[in-house]
Amino acid sequence: MDDGFGYAIALPLFLLLIPISISFLILYAILRDKKKSIAGIVIIVVASWILLNTYKQPPEEIQVAEPLQIPILPTEPESGQLSTEGYVYDDKLGVGFEYPDGWEFFINVDKDVEQCDPLRDYVNSNINCVDFPDENMKKVISFGKDAKIKLEGNDYESEVSVRIEFTVKSATDLQEVETEFKRRLLGTPILNETTTSINNINVYDILIGEDIGWKLRQTAFFANGTAYIFTYSSQDELYRMYEETFNNTINSFNI
Repeated sequence: MDDGFGYAIALPLFLLLIPISISFLILYAILRDKKKSIAGIVIIVVASWILLNTYKQPPEEIQVAEPLQIPILPTEPESGQLSTEGYVYDDKLGVGFEYPDGWEFFINVDKDVEQCDPLRDYVNSNINCVDFPDENMKKVISFGKDAKIKLEGNDYESEVSVRIEFTVKSATDLQEVETEFKRRLLGTPILNETTTSINNINVYDILIGEDIGWKLRQTAFFANGTAYIFTYSSQDELYRMYEETFNNTINSFNI
């Protein structure tokens, strides 16, 4: 039976029994023992007051205490060295730049730079501790965004992606960065190439790719024996769509 329904029936019956019981005790007092009857009346009145207060609040309104919630401790490493709330800043490497809003990111960090364990599995973490084969490599941060667009010559949408990769590595100078990059071109046409300065930092910028299909742009900053390299790549349609995002990123870079 529902608690509220039982409460609705029991309370009127109980209230009806009170005057009947008191009347019975008064009659008993007249006929037999007045002292015992008066004591009985007092007991009934007190018991009635207690029971009425007990039933004053319907069962559905009684507040039940919630169980204690034990917080679950995080299993991934604490990353106090990297902030990605609108602006990326790495206090160990001393660099910062604007973060592409809404893009996913993943970080590969060198075990010696971050003093982490590459054999440890950091559950649910976007930070990966790496023993880079290239001893000059210090950190790689990859930013990505997926989208569906209609490619030229197709009647249907295709899922494509755009990537911005930020690499930090030791280098002698910008010429070393340029030589290494061109060695891996394997005949891919160079569409644009320049040496410039951004925020008072020397920069080497190169764009490669086919006239149609895909493009890749690399912008390398150099200071104090370290190269900070931004690489931007995607299918041609998506490349043009997010080129301004890449320009904003490199123009915000500071050491």
